[in-house]
Amino acid sequence: MAKKSNHVIPSQKSGGWSVKKSGSTRSSRIFETKEKAIKYGRAISKNEKTELFIHKKDGTIQNRNSYGNDPFPPRDKKH
Repeated sequence: MAKKSNHVIPSQKSGGWSVKKSGSTRSSRIFETKEKAIKYGRAISKNEKTELFIHKKDGTIQNRNSYGNDPFPPRDKKH
């Protein structure tokens, strides 16, 4: 079973930004700005302990954050 993730993607209907779960056809919510969509996506990803993919306007992935069990945690234990 594939792990669920959330995506911040440009909304084609409203021209804003939407947060969508992987594999779903509908958006969770639609926002006017990307910053508000990222804030909402980060909150639900932390709550669900999943990954958050932030996309650019052209649809490519800009950034990826893991809020669950990271399979490759950082090795640096001092910082």
